Amino acid sequence: MCLRSDIRQILLEAQRRWLRPAEICEILQNYKKFRIAPEPASMPRSGSLFLFDRKVLRYFRKDGHNWRKKKDGKTVKEAHERLKAGSIDVLHCYYAHGEDNENFQRRCYWLLEE
Repeated sequence: MCLRSDIRQILLEAQRRWLRPAEICEILQNYKKFRIAPEPASMPRSGSLFLFDRKVLRYFRKDGHNWRKKKDGKTVKEAHERLKAGSIDVLHCYYAHGEDNENFQRRCYWLLEE
């Protein structure tokens, strides 16, 4: 389903560019090789990558940054997408834009159930 590659190189690339769906799959499928963050990072820098168990850490998106809100002024405005690796839907993605900087984004991914 997802390509096998050098995970260390993927992590280095993640600091400079958005990862491709196949690269994200590689990380998520091998999550046991990584440290699972016990709580959200406070004001993470651009290029940061964190793994969370979203069933354990319910508020993993509360990172201290000011994200663009919906018209109600309370809820973060997030877009939702399904991403493919090859021709198969494999990932779900939520992304949000910064309120103060349009180019600052947060993306949350998880594998779709097989």
